[in-house]
Amino acid sequence: MIRKLVVEGITVYPTTKSFNFVPGINVIVGGNDSGKSHLMKLCYAMSKWGSESHRRDLPEIWAEEKRLRQILLRVFGTHNLTAITARNRGNGTARVRCSLEGHKVPPGTADVDFTFTAGREEEGLHITKAPQRYLEENSVFISPREVLSIFPCYMQAGKRYPELLDSASWELCRALEDEPRQHKLSPPLQQVLDSIEKLLSGSLTRLNGRFYLTRPDQEPMELNLVAEGFKRIGSLGLLIGNGHIRSGTSLFWDEPEMNLNTSHLPATVNMMMGLCRAGVQLMLTTHSLFLLRELVIQLAEPVNRGLTRRFFGLQPAKDNRSGVITSSGDSLSEIDHLDSLDAEVEQADRYMSMGSGLL
Repeated sequence: MIRKLVVEGITVYPTTKSFNFVPGINVIVGGNDSGKSHLMKLCYAMSKWGSESHRRDLPEIWAEEKRLRQILLRVFGTHNLTAITARNRGNGTARVRCSLEGHKVPPGTADVDFTFTAGREEEGLHITKAPQRYLEENSVFISPREVLSIFPCYMQAGKRYPELLDSASWELCRALEDEPRQHKLSPPLQQVLDSIEKLLSGSLTRLNGRFYLTRPDQEPMELNLVAEGFKRIGSLGLLIGNGHIRSGTSLFWDEPEMNLNTSHLPATVNMMMGLCRAGVQLMLTTHSLFLLRELVIQLAEPVNRGLTRRFFGLQPAKDNRSGVITSSGDSLSEIDHLDSLDAEVEQADRYMSMGSGLL
């Protein structure tokens, strides 16, 4: 699990910013161009790098530098590291410090510190502090892009030209390719899976390399005929069933409200609570006020009060040069006011002032 990230000179973060994450639910809130997806992708890249070393006996630094560079390029979908440096900072040098923890990996033993400089590609990334241990847990990224309906195309293209696909979608397809395991799920994970099947009124199955929605007393339905939001929720169920999402997993879920009716969001948030109770570290990005309020409501319920939670507010600075203003806290009320949320509140106030007779 990722516990701390300190960035300087990365994309919209020209000055030093520090983020402390919790093992439970972490919610990154911000509007467009606030850097929330950049923060999420960087966290995922570090988690992925920290858990994918092929050697547990401290590989050579140069090999780890090369692997880290490749992961950063794939996750951000760029051709060079220059693209993800904050070039308005002056010297174009970025620094990242990250702390990871996991099973048999005590705090401090999986820390990494590295820098890279714009315009210096192959030799530009340097690890100044390497981990003493690597993680055994895995990480999963669910992006706003739905992949199940184009799964066959992604798999064919990805196996031949993986460098042409964005890493998040390709890695998700590879995880979805695994068959369901014949194992008993923990009660919280089983409850999440049951909730998913209830929302879909069925379950997803794979036949001849394609996914279908199977409902009682109906022919299997091709996923092109299924609502976009349901397909993303269905992906979550498949990943629970094949063991990719389990206790210790870091799940990065970018805008879970995407293409879902608000009437389905309470059930979706309930799934999030179940995942955290099952030992999954959850990282979310959102700009939905409805989703945020539902999170606050359900986190206050007795069954969820023991879950750790952290909210992060991101907002672009007014001068367009200072990057992003950040705030954080253990409750939504502790983060600074965000323009993206204030707009929703202000519209609700204007609507209510019109009176019910104008509906």
